[in-house]
Amino acid sequence: VKELKQRYGGSYADAFPYVSQCLLAFQQVGGHDVCIFAMYVQEYDNSCPMPNTNRTYISYVDSVRYLQSSPPGARTVVYHAIINGYLKHATARGFQYAHIWVAPPQAGDEYIFHCRPKDERHGNKPMSMSKLRTWYEAMLKRARELGVVEQFTDIYEHVEHLTSVRDFPVFEGDFFPD
Repeated sequence: VKELKQRYGGSYADAFPYVSQCLLAFQQVGGHDVCIFAMYVQEYDNSCPMPNTNRTYISYVDSVRYLQSSPPGARTVVYHAIINGYLKHATARGFQYAHIWVAPPQAGDEYIFHCRPKDERHGNKPMSMSKLRTWYEAMLKRARELGVVEQFTDIYEHVEHLTSVRDFPVFEGDFFPD
């Protein structure tokens, strides 16, 4: 923001205030509460200057393979429901846009959880970019079916009509401005 303010002067906001939240999901495993899912969001409400007004940014989503379900294999359904529940809640609170950072961590890096159970089938390799994108697209298609979101696009479709970087939302810690 500082560099953009220097470049555009008085016509650019001094700051984009937001509320940061961490949403966690727990499950009892062996008599212990185990965190199985975490999501960090930044909420830029109607008092935030344009272009961030009424936007929420899902900056990190992470999970561990501890979820126990019946039938087995419901991780995706549960995690999609949590994210879509958040999006529905955000919409009810006046947020008009949601942005999601879709990029798997590099090998050896972690987003949120730094200690994971060893999964014999998959090792500890992160999802590929294409698989993660497909995972989010399936979630968003379900959200559209449920009326949680009206439409979704990728970053390129979202910005192709912009004529100035001043119109592009800036999120704390986001890699795009860099």
